[in-house]
Amino acid sequence: MGLIKNAKTDTLGGLARKAREAGQTTFAAMLNYPATQPDLSGEINDWSVMVEAVEAEGWQLVNWTVGQDKKGRPQAFPVFRRLP
Repeated sequence: MGLIKNAKTDTLGGLARKAREAGQTTFAAMLNYPATQPDLSGEINDWSVMVEAVEAEGWQLVNWTVGQDKKGRPQAFPVFRRLP
């Protein structure tokens, strides 16, 4: 994994861990479209590994929606629930 992708994954995983430790039952995130993504077709690997990082902290993806930032780039808004 690249340095930037590692930083994104570590940050999001850490936030998910803190939310779990604080007793939250829902964790919502915002994932920005990676600047290194060459096109809109295929897997957005940065997003996949960030979702994996959150799920590794005991969360399950339950909802997913996408929108656009002010520059028209995709953003994802995943919502996770804590696993029992």
